[in-house]
Amino acid sequence: MIHDHSSQDHRIHTGDCGCAAEAMAGFLSRRRLLVLGAGAALAGLIPVPGMAATGEYEAMLVSCIDPRFVAEVHTYMGGRGMKGQYSQFVIAGGPAAIAAPAFADWHKAFWDNLAATIQLHNIKKVVGLTHRDCGAVKIAYGEAAVSDPAKETAKHKEILANFRTQVGQRQPKLGVETGIMALGGAVEMIA
Repeated sequence: MIHDHSSQDHRIHTGDCGCAAEAMAGFLSRRRLLVLGAGAALAGLIPVPGMAATGEYEAMLVSCIDPRFVAEVHTYMGGRGMKGQYSQFVIAGGPAAIAAPAFADWHKAFWDNLAATIQLHNIKKVVGLTHRDCGAVKIAYGEAAVSDPAKETAKHKEILANFRTQVGQRQPKLGVETGIMALGGAVEMIA
């Protein structure tokens, strides 16, 4: 069936009549796509207020890559009122990656990232979170160092003290908060 699409045609067209496809084909002509693409490219070049990478933010979070803790870490930071107020540095072991000699090749990446986030985000502090049952801590210090809860806690406290010291020496204007996250997401702050 052929439809008359003149301005006098007021019939309701069904989805199978082909009218929509014809109209879309005309709308998405090669020239129209080029114009739309150029407009989209230009839109990306115009800065949008409120979307800038620089500003005043609260902290940089340093945490582990362990998938068991990703959601819990975000929940914890949100519960502290920091949603949208922190940058992140996520690496195997979190603060252990910066403290452990076994991960010495990774240290420069952290310090460079911290310097960039200070420059870009004007942060006031670093929040370092390790977590229980961390494979990276086992790699760096051995299974025996975390073989029972008391040893594990002692090793994490040592790691976090080392982390706080290093941040304090390299960036003395920043505050440093550290904690150990349990498997359920609870955080024990370590000073």
